[in-house]
Amino acid sequence: MLELSAADIADLMHKHRQELLGFLSQRTRCTDAAQDIFQETFIRYAGYDGKQRVENHRAFIFRIAANLATDYLRSRNRHGGTDLEADEGDDEQTEPATVSAERSAMSQQQFEHFIAALDELSPKCREVFVLLKLKHCSYAEVEQRLGISQTMIFKYLTQAMRHCRQKVGDLD
Repeated sequence: MLELSAADIADLMHKHRQELLGFLSQRTRCTDAAQDIFQETFIRYAGYDGKQRVENHRAFIFRIAANLATDYLRSRNRHGGTDLEADEGDDEQTEPATVSAERSAMSQQQFEHFIAALDELSPKCREVFVLLKLKHCSYAEVEQRLGISQTMIFKYLTQAMRHCRQKVGDLD
């Protein structure tokens, strides 16, 4: 984990917000995607547990953002507006039945652990997670809907992701 506190990370978010959003908007050509990538950048940054010490936090943040923007563009170009879940479902039809059954059992067990982990969260934290990650609302929509700041949204989402990863494993 980074040696920075949540308050330090929130300060970095505020300090680099305009510059990073401009960078991401220019790269993605979509302000909603830029906002989502901005938030995801700091979630990844807060969860960084690398072996190397981060010397230049600004450069590290921009590298994370650039990588996420590249992933976003690749995904958008590869799927050209198609539903990602539908594409994944097509792959399962070509698998042998035993592999598919095993994967289904594992998925069910992971899903049950995931639901249990969500139930352990505070109501507001769970609601933020559900809106962002399961209902795919934008950060602006969540801010408007729940009446909480983007800093609080970030804190709740970071808390939820950290808790769920501990209980289930990597959700991404």
